[in-house]
Amino acid sequence: MHTIAFLDIEIEIISGKIGDIGSVKEDGSSFHSNSVTDFIKFLQGSQYFCGHNIIHHDMKYLQNYFNDAGFNNVGIIDTLFLSPLLFPTKPYHALLKDDKLQTDDINNPLNDSIKAKDLFFDEVTAFQRLDYSLKRIFYLLLKDKKEFCFFFQFIGIVDTMEDGIKINSEDSINLENEIREKFHAQICQRANLAKIIAEQPIELAYCLSLINAQSRYSITPPWVLKNFPAVEQVMFLLRHKPCLMGCVYCDEAMDIHKGLKRFFGYDSYRTFGGEPLQEKAVNAAIMNKSILVIFPTGGGKSITFQVPALMSGENVKGLTVVISPLQSLMKDQVDNLEKAGITEAVTINGLLDPIERAKSFERVENGSAFLLYISPESLRSRSIERLLLGRNIVRFVIDEAHCFSSWGHDFRVDYLYIGDFIKSLQEKKNLEEAIPVSCFTATAKQKVIEDIRAYFQEKLGLDLDVFSTNVSRTNLHYKVFQKRSEEEKY
Repeated sequence: MHTIAFLDIEIEIISGKIGDIGSVKEDGSSFHSNSVTDFIKFLQGSQYFCGHNIIHHDMKYLQNYFNDAGFNNVGIIDTLFLSPLLFPTKPYHALLKDDKLQTDDINNPLNDSIKAKDLFFDEVTAFQRLDYSLKRIFYLLLKDKKEFCFFFQFIGIVDTMEDGIKINSEDSINLENEIREKFHAQICQRANLAKIIAEQPIELAYCLSLINAQSRYSITPPWVLKNFPAVEQVMFLLRHKPCLMGCVYCDEAMDIHKGLKRFFGYDSYRTFGGEPLQEKAVNAAIMNKSILVIFPTGGGKSITFQVPALMSGENVKGLTVVISPLQSLMKDQVDNLEKAGITEAVTINGLLDPIERAKSFERVENGSAFLLYISPESLRSRSIERLLLGRNIVRFVIDEAHCFSSWGHDFRVDYLYIGDFIKSLQEKKNLEEAIPVSCFTATAKQKVIEDIRAYFQEKLGLDLDVFSTNVSRTNLHYKVFQKRSEEEKY
């Protein structure tokens, strides 16, 4: 039987030295002191050391002591990295709050060690409950990664898994086929899995775990997005990049007509002068292009960005951020969506009371919001920035886009900050690909269109495809009535 010790340390803020140590072993024996010497004695005989965030935190302070004590061959197991793999569904796990353990005891490392022990054995149980193929997939992806290898070693997976699953040297070659078979109709069959397996195996494992959960509102934890930013790109390649040839997944999940019918009950998109501009704009968004849409008031601008937003919310747990200068319009759109039975939209603006605002923040954080409506001024808020850093942002939608242009009839200086904010967000999230944008306005002269396109080209390197209706309105008619007096006119 393996002997494993669970540990946690507290660091003094000013000195940076170890201030308190807690540990508990599998047999229930415990340690709580600030003496590193006694702690080393307590750990003697353990084959594994386990903790929550132990690799990047505790080991920074303990590594030298462990080396001196001859603990070089001890396996380090970190429950932090295992948790999103084995508890992908909302509400994640009772003991977890992002990358910290939930505890009512302030700075008590012994209690945190006990919680780490409980969490670890929950993780062992969760792994053992996985089906045959998913165990193989996770093992083959992660067996040589320091964050996971000793976990597999502890539960006895080296050459043969304990329930009889054979692991052969050729299996790595067949891993791609195993993933395609296990996730048939759940990922694009033409995604370059071989490249992802070779370059981003941890990110792929986290994505597959979330996909396998089939939970509508479960999302990748913010600490994972921060430490493994490629997770967003991998999820994009698996489920948000339509293959041109079509496959079982793309033909169903990426079909804009099925999306329109599912969310709004309509059989077809609106045409303008016989041209299917709304359909073309929605399709461009699904193909992850940046667009400028000029539709008349009442011409279906909202559905044009709501359909792609709701589809990406379902497919990749993505959040679409809608920037609008009109608070009343935000509320009106959220209310109209709720009337249609769509509850995945929230707004954060100055009209909300503190309780409503907190609820909106919570819904964005926990993944139950696919659409977030905010004002351009909100982008200067640090709390809004932190909120967006914790979600997979799939698109920015800018309503009343004529406000970018000094030639527009409603120029707003705050709009000129939008590009800087998006650029900063992309850099902080370490994104390889630019976040696409959709700009919407009811009317725009050629100079205004040129200003909007030039702004995004200069700020973000985006080339906006334009979808514009004819400015003539055949459903409006003007007629002059001749009157002889003021009284008759009124």
